[in-house]
Amino acid sequence: MAEIETSHRDPLGWLLEISRKQQTGILRVTFGPCIKQISVREGLLAYAESNAQDDHLVHVLVRMKLIPRSAIRPVASLMKDGLTADQAVCRAANLGASELEKGLREQAVRILCSILGQHEARSHFYEGNHLLHKHVSLGESIPQLLLIAARRAVAERQLPSSLIAPTGYLMPADSDGDPGCLFPLDSPEAYALQLVREPTSYDRAVQMLAPTGNEPGAVLRTLVLLGLLRLDARGPERDPSKITDDDWLRLELDRLLERCETASLYEILHVTRDATEAEIKASYHNLAMKYHPDRYRATEHGADLHAKAGKLFSWINEAHSTLSNAESRAAYDAELARRESRITAAIQARSSTDNEQEKIAAGLYRAGRVALAEGDYEKAVTHLKQCVWLRPEVAGYHHYLAVAQKENPRLYKEAEGHLLRAIELDSASIDSRLELGKLYLKVHLPRRAAAQFEEVLRWMPTHEEALNLLKSTK
Repeated sequence: MAEIETSHRDPLGWLLEISRKQQTGILRVTFGPCIKQISVREGLLAYAESNAQDDHLVHVLVRMKLIPRSAIRPVASLMKDGLTADQAVCRAANLGASELEKGLREQAVRILCSILGQHEARSHFYEGNHLLHKHVSLGESIPQLLLIAARRAVAERQLPSSLIAPTGYLMPADSDGDPGCLFPLDSPEAYALQLVREPTSYDRAVQMLAPTGNEPGAVLRTLVLLGLLRLDARGPERDPSKITDDDWLRLELDRLLERCETASLYEILHVTRDATEAEIKASYHNLAMKYHPDRYRATEHGADLHAKAGKLFSWINEAHSTLSNAESRAAYDAELARRESRITAAIQARSSTDNEQEKIAAGLYRAGRVALAEGDYEKAVTHLKQCVWLRPEVAGYHHYLAVAQKENPRLYKEAEGHLLRAIELDSASIDSRLELGKLYLKVHLPRRAAAQFEEVLRWMPTHEEALNLLKSTK
């Protein structure tokens, strides 16, 4: 058994190299008490495992509502008898191959999600086909699943501290060729990667991407998690021998001006909220000595540096003018307290609303699936449409709404739209591609149908139904 250990490369780098070299074996990632294992066969992800209870296959399947919670104990008992987790859940819960594959894929995405950004983790790669103890194999592209995991991590805020409230400069990754070719990026992600060709402040990048209509913060965080962009709080690195004092000052002024946009007057003046009048006066005096625009005349330091200093000093003056007067300071403190209270209330209200909508959507989804199973397609469409309206970001809601709609010829076009949306939200969804292919067969579009079945077989070459349906298109 060949073992390679690294302490200088994060798990993402390992996985991409294993994929590129089409290796077979197990990558073990350890951080704190957590141990994650990614099993790979010929460069494709076979399955993933973890010692965290929430990552266990049976708990994943319970959360997906593919098996009942009552199955947990029988599964544990069967595993004690020597069965693997996949064998145990299939026997205890009578789980079909399709549902098992969904569970294994969700488990893999969840585990990949947890290791992204773990730059301090210890990684070991054990090479050898004999190490893979499970017979099942997802056979999925590692870059594809990493992209899905990165998007999931951003959407669910499972982020390293540096990406929760990003500051600093975005820089292109240090790599040969086009790093974006590693991953099947969507249009907004590819555009953002092309946009950041040189060091750019994070806030500036968000502003440049805002007109696209997407969520620029989410797009940029995804690219950073995938290592396609670097986030550096210090700013762009340059040859120290060529950096002048004015260059350093420009970087410092840019950082302070960005901070002023969201900082309180106390933070701008570099004092605490309980600062005394003397402390406020002393801090103002020190800042004036350092940043007064008269110190940086345009004829000596350049018009841009003089303008930046002037803008910063106007913020400092405003802060001092307000906080040095007892009445204006009291009014500002009251307004600051109200603002913080409104923000807290808004966050709590949004969280409460999101949770409530999620519960309502889950109930409607269950009712829709029951109606679908009973053949009451009109009722199923009604329930599942409400699910999509409440939670449009859930691929499964679009999928089953389309399954119900394609039973009505008048709704074929809508069904196609929802299946395409489900695939957009979950690009590796075999079920949605299969249903879309069947829909195209119904409307006599065999070439389009064949393209969908071929895509299913690309992910799962032995998919019997897709093989048979593909033959029918010839």
